[in-house]
Amino acid sequence: MSKHPIATIEMSSGAKIIIELFPENAPNTCNSFIDLAKRGLYDNREIKRIVPGFVIQPSYSSFDKDPEMEYSIAGEFAASGFEGGLPNEYGSVAMGGDGVTASGSCFYFTMCEEERLKGNYPVFGKVIEGIDELRRIESVPLKPVEHERADVKVNIPVTPEIMVKVSVETFGVDYPPPVKLPPKEEE
Repeated sequence: MSKHPIATIEMSSGAKIIIELFPENAPNTCNSFIDLAKRGLYDNREIKRIVPGFVIQPSYSSFDKDPEMEYSIAGEFAASGFEGGLPNEYGSVAMGGDGVTASGSCFYFTMCEEERLKGNYPVFGKVIEGIDELRRIESVPLKPVEHERADVKVNIPVTPEIMVKVSVETFGVDYPPPVKLPPKEEE
């Protein structure tokens, strides 16, 4: 039995957020996160969405529509018929999406016990250190940003909060690149 991969997010504040990943519960979602982290694509990215008491989401737009980050993967969650997913609860790390598929890159930290998140997004990790840093980020001064959907609340920090470096210790296990879904056709 190998150890679970451990992701470390070094923040511009100097603090670290450490996440235990659970590939047995969301294998392709973990592969996607690990692949992007290994390639440095999460490094030096601003946190773009904070909804206190709900979520902290580094991006909700594939990191400003970066082509390397703008892809979808199959939804490893109950609403998509996936069995064995983890509960989405306070301190969980999950991948965003549309409730049918999942983003390949737009992960978030769950800052609540929220019924509407449960079973609709793939949970692939749990914060094991750094919850105090997330609480600090959750409480920074925010400014609202208009979103294309009126039902989605988006606030960004007045002073940027930056993920300086995201690394993953896989303990010698090679995780393959994610299986990506074909791009959606424009309507």
